[in-house]
Amino acid sequence: MKTSLARSAAAGILICMGCIVNLKAGGGIPGAVLFSAGLWFVVNFDAELFTGRVTRPDYDPLQKVIMLLMNVIGAGVCGILASICLPEIREGAEKIAAAYQDPLKVIWQSVMCGICMYLATTPPKNRDISRLPFVIYGVALFILSGYAHSIALAGYAAIAQGIAWWVIPLAAAGNAAGSYLIKFLLTFQQQKKE
Repeated sequence: MKTSLARSAAAGILICMGCIVNLKAGGGIPGAVLFSAGLWFVVNFDAELFTGRVTRPDYDPLQKVIMLLMNVIGAGVCGILASICLPEIREGAEKIAAAYQDPLKVIWQSVMCGICMYLATTPPKNRDISRLPFVIYGVALFILSGYAHSIALAGYAAIAQGIAWWVIPLAAAGNAAGSYLIKFLLTFQQQKKE
């Protein structure tokens, strides 16, 4: 499968919209649930989000890197515009961004977020079950636990107009590691049977 630059940028914008509504809602459970609308739109409109597609074998490594870069650009541009148009949310974004300064902590937080994102974006085996609860629970779990989502961090960084940008690739690597880890653990028995 070929990465779509437009659908990848759109995914970044949709995740940043989740960041914005989380900040406008003042965080907490309401903010986490409302943030999940961004991921729900990503899933529903087949936008290409790195953290949701990193384990898929139909994308090669270069395509995944391009997807990540376009996600960050989309989230970054949306975040910069939000910072200009909604300056009242800047302080909340600064507080969130300030929590991601310790590299070891960022790695752990991003691995845990990768697990949440894999669970939130992987279609259930029973195709008759709605994906919406998976999205809401996965997002609420990572937001309320303070886990590091690389694309959301790009959005918060742009809104805050400052973060150590090294955090985003580190978080992306952790997100990928968490996604691959949980995929391996959940499919281990299936692989042994085949």
